[in-house]
Amino acid sequence: MYQAFINGYRLVEVSHGKPYYVYCVELFETDSGTRYFSERRYSEFSALHRTLKKNSTNIASFPPKRVRNSQPKVLEQRREALEAYIQKMLKLPVAKQQVLNFLGIEGRPSGVSEKRGQKQTNDLEHIHPSSLGHHPVLTFHRDPYVQVNKNTSLPDIVTNGVLLGLYKS
Repeated sequence: MYQAFINGYRLVEVSHGKPYYVYCVELFETDSGTRYFSERRYSEFSALHRTLKKNSTNIASFPPKRVRNSQPKVLEQRREALEAYIQKMLKLPVAKQQVLNFLGIEGRPSGVSEKRGQKQTNDLEHIHPSSLGHHPVLTFHRDPYVQVNKNTSLPDIVTNGVLLGLYKS
């Protein structure tokens, strides 16, 4: 079974032509724990949809293309819609293999991952903040930035009270 997430988008600058946005797709194979990463343009998703539509009438609706718009709100709405679309299509037996082929997973043995498309970076400026919802949250039992003065025999009542209020288990 596969789970698909579109973690964000980034602007690709090209030396010839206009810059464009790609969507960063992460595919997780739950059986093996393998993660695949791919970057695709909206037009590539649209081409996949047209191909699937030719082969079957029972497919999910595709998010419409609007006037070229690079505002973050529009890009985020499109990211969410494309993620929902890919997730729905992976659940349909008639479309699953074509979606996997589209993402570059065709005929690949389990346990082998691929990085495809533009350079994958860990730099968060390329990944939209909403993508952080897919990552684990770190918690602290104490504030790591508060330095307790160990040279005094008196307890720091204010700091202890604040820490107790914030981090009470």
